[in-house]
Amino acid sequence: MLFALTTGASYFLEHPPHKKFLSIISFILIFAIGHLFPLDIEDIEEIYIGIPILYLLIFPGSLWPIAVGFAILTAYMHSVGIAEMFDIVEDGLEVIVITTFACVMSFYQQQTKRQMMQFREESYTDYLTGLSNRKKFQEFLYHQVDKTKHIAKAGEGFALINIDLDGFKKINDQLGHQVGDQLLKQVGRRLESFTGKDYSAYRVGGDEFAFIIKSSKNIANKAQSLSESILKQATKPYELTDKKYKISASIGIAIYPQDAFDAESLVVRADLAMYKAKAEGKGRYSFYQQKLTEKTIRYRELEADLKLAAQRDQLSLYYQPKVDIQTGKIFSAEALLRWHHPKYGHVSPFEFIKIAEEDDTILDIGRWVAEQACKDIHHFKAISDIENIAINVSARQLADIDFVDKLKVILAKQKCPPHWIEIEQTESVLMQSTQDNIEVLKQLKEHGFSLSLDDFGTSYSSLSQLGNLPIDILKIDKRFVDHCDTNNKDHMIVRTIIQLAQNLGLRTIAEGVETQPQLEVLKSEGCASYQGYLFSKPLPTDEFEVLLKVQTD
Repeated sequence: MLFALTTGASYFLEHPPHKKFLSIISFILIFAIGHLFPLDIEDIEEIYIGIPILYLLIFPGSLWPIAVGFAILTAYMHSVGIAEMFDIVEDGLEVIVITTFACVMSFYQQQTKRQMMQFREESYTDYLTGLSNRKKFQEFLYHQVDKTKHIAKAGEGFALINIDLDGFKKINDQLGHQVGDQLLKQVGRRLESFTGKDYSAYRVGGDEFAFIIKSSKNIANKAQSLSESILKQATKPYELTDKKYKISASIGIAIYPQDAFDAESLVVRADLAMYKAKAEGKGRYSFYQQKLTEKTIRYRELEADLKLAAQRDQLSLYYQPKVDIQTGKIFSAEALLRWHHPKYGHVSPFEFIKIAEEDDTILDIGRWVAEQACKDIHHFKAISDIENIAINVSARQLADIDFVDKLKVILAKQKCPPHWIEIEQTESVLMQSTQDNIEVLKQLKEHGFSLSLDDFGTSYSSLSQLGNLPIDILKIDKRFVDHCDTNNKDHMIVRTIIQLAQNLGLRTIAEGVETQPQLEVLKSEGCASYQGYLFSKPLPTDEFEVLLKVQTD
């Protein structure tokens, strides 16, 4: 009896109120039946079976029914005589054995069920941040779509917020993956503080996170308010390796069903909005707009077609003459890449070069430009005394460890001496990984290439490195040339650059000369040469050859 009561009490404390109430009623019935009603042995056996089974239903997986069986048996043993006691014990023990077997089976079944639930919960949790993971995100997103599809009214919907950390890759690469993991954990804790009844946070991969705001009215206002709070929290310093580091976040917001009618499209459009936030300067949020889809379709098509543009003869080189400012004679030309797309027509280099630099396509295009320039200069040399052709080199090309060797192979194949080719790179490109780029330029210089620095004056940091750069030509950026004849400050900047170049023994070329007064200022200040629409716009190969022939004649 003591065992039954002790065991029952322990299980009693673990269960919710409604089951505690049922258990109390059951115990009252057990003792009431045993002491108040004279029953025969068949009735008692039915009670033996009924009460434990009732407890199995009330407390599945519990061992309490065994204690109940003992309680029933004890109660009736006190209410009958010695002669009937042996029959009761025999039948009672039989019921207890059956109940014990059922309890044990039910217990292990419930244990297995709880373990499966635990595994399920773990499979939905990101191991690093403790937030819900991508699997849970996708499941809940589809659930919200199905739910909102049936209940959404005008002005109602749910929002998806995509979050991408700005600057995480730099910390991860420079400080190591362990430090990067610490940063992600801290970000996870901050985002978790925003979770609640209507907001759920997820880590969907890498440094990408997401929030789903459940269906409600004024969902756009809620999404905006949450995004502003996240941005404010994200910019607070993070403690990493005993130092404080700052990063920001870019956020894209898409609303269902306003922006998309299915889960996949909603994710894509939230991403598009997030990329728009990055493009606008990072550390901000952006709502999805229809024009983003149109831009993305164009981008993806250009990205795919650019890889095959050279093979399909869609690329060409235009040449803009470089002119001696004293004699007016063409002594060189800058090769400018053009792409005629079959669907979009002439695509601006500002657009497709950026696309090419996103992956290794720029390396293939760079090789094509070098080969074509080498072929063309043979024709130019045959009809004029032009010195060289300038080709532009991107940051990705300079970072290629085989860049110089590949360029030498191309020149050897085309039987083109290195001094026929001028390598031109912008100041901003050169200031990325400055020391590495200087080493590449030194190798090019040793092999006989002429080197020029484009857009000089746009990145102040290059001034400190100018004496170390193995360059031959300094190009004055167009923005200083545009108003050098009307703006005294621009005039002084042009004068300073020209004098600096002369003191360093460098030749100067002014870019974008469009008027005669601009040319007169440059000439009076001692600029050596220029290029621009005043003399000629960039020309296709055949028209540039005609210009060279006219000059020769």
